[in-house]
Amino acid sequence: MKQTRAEKARQTRKRMREAARDLFVNVGYGETTMDQIAREADVAVQTLYYTFRTKGQLLREVVEATAAGEEDAPPVPERPWMRELLSSDSAQRVLALMVEHGTDIYARAAPLWPAVHAAAAADPEVGRYWDHVNNGRRAGQRQIVARLAELGTLRDGLDVNRATDLVVLLHGHDSYRGLVLDAGWPVVEYKAWAFRTLVLQLLARTRLVSGAYAKLSFADWVVVA
Repeated sequence: MKQTRAEKARQTRKRMREAARDLFVNVGYGETTMDQIAREADVAVQTLYYTFRTKGQLLREVVEATAAGEEDAPPVPERPWMRELLSSDSAQRVLALMVEHGTDIYARAAPLWPAVHAAAAADPEVGRYWDHVNNGRRAGQRQIVARLAELGTLRDGLDVNRATDLVVLLHGHDSYRGLVLDAGWPVVEYKAWAFRTLVLQLLARTRLVSGAYAKLSFADWVVVA
């Protein structure tokens, strides 16, 4: 079946992103040039610049596509797991879904973090983008905490703002990097730890309910006290 012009352009854009991703991860952001990316993608460098304008903009699109995990993925608030999370009447199910799918996003994007940090230090455009990502992540986590508050399940003395602080710390880039990337924990072990820790830190009722995390990837790793 003959490809349309739009489909060819879409496939070429994807090929350029994938070439850039491999070089950013394996060579480094600063050491990677647009000429190298164009050669790896088998396109003219002018095509690369016409499509993405700058290396920083190309990195942004690579990060977004990698974190999404699939072509044309809807924004996180529109994904089925997020809709289930925000409508669930089980506080532990809310946390289990956040940990399951939020960690999967980290796992996909983590190889690009060194490139992002290097680019952010050198390029104000990328720095603003990364601030936007972190602010957006915090806003999303605050929305999840607000659902816990609606359910009346936050422990005494804990308001939405303070609970959000705990979520950002305990289930954020730094905890994933420290335990999975640096300490070598399996991702499923990290998920089980994050879930159990968040239940203990956020919820008034801390006895685990197996149905909340049943059939999720980390179910067999949860230790019930």
